[in-house]
Amino acid sequence: MLRKGFTLIELLVVITILAVLAGAAMPYVQNYVEEAKIAKAKTDLEEIGRAIAVYETREGEYTKGDVSDLTGRYLNKAPIDPWGKPYVIATSSGLVISGGPDRMASTTEDNITAPYQPPLALVAVKWIDRNQSGAVDIQNTPDQVQLAFSRQSETATATIKATGWTNDFAISSGTFTDAFDTDTAKWIASKTLIMDVKVDGAFTPGSDTIMLKNGNDIKDMSGSLCLASQAVRILPQ
Repeated sequence: MLRKGFTLIELLVVITILAVLAGAAMPYVQNYVEEAKIAKAKTDLEEIGRAIAVYETREGEYTKGDVSDLTGRYLNKAPIDPWGKPYVIATSSGLVISGGPDRMASTTEDNITAPYQPPLALVAVKWIDRNQSGAVDIQNTPDQVQLAFSRQSETATATIKATGWTNDFAISSGTFTDAFDTDTAKWIASKTLIMDVKVDGAFTPGSDTIMLKNGNDIKDMSGSLCLASQAVRILPQ
C-alpha cells in the first residue's frame, strides 16, 4: 500500500527548520529595513536643505523650526520621517534633523542630520569709503571695513573687544590690529562684522587680503569652529 502525505513528526521537523531559518534571517531583515529608513531620511533631509537654500536666496534667513514656511512653495508637502515624526530645522546650527529610531530630535544619539548652510567661514571683505575721498584714510570720518561670514556666529561684540578676538585675523599689508580699530568692532547683521580703519593707507583695496589665522575663538551657533587660512580680497564698496 502506497504511503501518502507526511507524518506528524516530519511536519514538525519541517516547521522547526523553517523557524530556525526565519530566526536566523530576522536580524538581517530588520537591519535592511532600518538602513532603508535611514536612507529615506537622508534623502528627505537633503530635499529640505535645498528648499531652505532657495528660500534664503529669495526671501532672507529662514527662522522657523519646522517646514511650515516651505510647504506649498518650496516643498510639495510637509514630509514626515520614516519613524512618523516631523523633521526639525535647527536654525541656530544650520541643520535639518530627524529624531531617528527613538523619535526624539532633542537627543543626539541616533539623530540623522544634514546641514543646509555652509560651514562658518569668512567669505567677503568690503572697504567702505565713508568720507568719499577715494583713498583709505581716517580724515574727518574714518573709513570702515565689513567682514561678511557664511553664517551666523555665536561670538558677541563684547567678546571681540574683551578677548582680542580680532587678533586671530591677518592682513596682507601689515598687522591687523594696527590697521583697524578693533574697539569699534560690532555686528551690523547676524553675519556681518564692521570696524573702523585705524590709520591712513591701512590697505590697498582690490589687492590686499584679510585671512583668519585660526578659528579657535570663532564658532557658529552650533559650536563648530570657523574655517581658517582662506585669504579674502578686500574689495571697494
